[in-house]
Parts: sequence; structure tokens; C-alpha cells
Amino acid sequence: MKRLHFLLPLIASLAACETTPHATGPQETGSTKAMITLSGHATYRERIALPPAAHLSVAISDVSRMDTAAPVIASTEFATEGRQVPLAFTLDYDATKIDPHGRYAVSARITDGGGQLIWITDTHTALPAVGQPVELMLVQVQR
Repeated sequence: MKRLHFLLPLIASLAACETTPHATGPQETGSTKAMITLSGHATYRERIALPPAAHLSVAISDVSRMDTAAPVIASTEFATEGRQVPLAFTLDYDATKIDPHGRYAVSARITDGGGQLIWITDTHTALPAVGQPVELMLVQVQR
């Protein structure tokens, strides 16, 4: 019985130290996702026309960890159909996949009709705050 009196305060103090998970950011309710739309433009400075069959790809990636492949949070791709830069885009992503303490980048690439890479972002462009547009500057890929 004396041992129980000694162990009881110890167990109670350890239980008080237990951490419980807490919410950080938007939460998913049932099957509903907190979808956000990122809008912006992809462009480049050179006065070079895109091939008629070019494709623009835009992605949001988690770049929080170094020396590993960045997981893609969301992406979109569409044919430019003869349109030229600046190319407007929208990209829907799930806000519950964004950790407020993480680092996220928006990147773009343009390929020709055969899938050959011709333009790409080469600098870090941070995911902007909700409702803010993003401008992506691409550079030509040297062949």
C-alpha cells in the first residue's frame, strides 16, 4: 500500500506531461477539403515565340527538406494552343497539405509538342499568401 502512495503522484505527473496534438492551419472537415486557388502568370524576357503545340506545367512543391526530392503538393498542365507569354494560369491546391512552418515553392516549365523542355524557372519562388498572385520568370534551356 505504501508503494502505491509513492507511485501514484509519479504517474500523475507523467500523465500531465503528455502532449496532445493541436491544430495548425486549416482543417479538413469530413471529406471536404479546404481548396485554395493560386493564380498567376508565367513569362520570360526574350522575344521568342513559343511553338504552337507548347505545354505549360506549374507545380507547388514542398521544399522544406534539403537533399531530397521535393514532394509535389499540386500541379497543373495545359496546352498553350498558340498563345504567347505571359501565360495566365490557375492552380487549385488543398490548404490542409500546407504546414505553416514549411517552405513551399511554385515552379513552371514549358515543353514543346514533343515533350522537350524549352523554358523553366531557375530560381526559388515562394508560395504567396492566400489571394496573392504569383509571377514566374522562366529562362531558356540551353541545348
